[in-house]
Amino acid sequence: MKFSIEHTFQGVSLPDYEKLYFDEAFQLAICEAVKLKRTVLKVDRTESHINRHVRVEPSREIPAPIAKVLGGEGFHYVEELEYDLGKYRGRWRIVSGMLPDKVSVSGTLELALTSSGVKRTVAGEIKVSVFGIGGIIEKFVVTDIEKGYADAAAFTVKWLQQRGR
Repeated sequence: MKFSIEHTFQGVSLPDYEKLYFDEAFQLAICEAVKLKRTVLKVDRTESHINRHVRVEPSREIPAPIAKVLGGEGFHYVEELEYDLGKYRGRWRIVSGMLPDKVSVSGTLELALTSSGVKRTVAGEIKVSVFGIGGIIEKFVVTDIEKGYADAAAFTVKWLQQRGR
């Protein structure tokens, strides 16, 4: 199942948004706001590139059929991001903590200048190979991703407004 999520942030430059996006204090605040537990596992940063791995544990209800497949365990994953600073784009993939051999999630992150600010586009594809409920899991994950990014965008707008941008 493919997905694409876009949000535009007014009154911020591309370099300033990129800097904000990778600011650890901002990331911690945004994760708290959208109810994610976040643990940085690895960050390699040069002037032109970021390679970041983050373990994420959403605090959300999991539908019963999915919880049964997961054995009642909480959902968690590692997000691996390769991002080119100044080019405003990167590739990411998710390594699921449950059924990693049956779940494939990957995509792109792109930032683009608009007439009034910055547009962030997260696009990707999820494939779940679990007989009978793979499609249900895919739909749940995409819905969760969309809601998470919408909540994160609302938080970002408030963050920018509070700082006079």
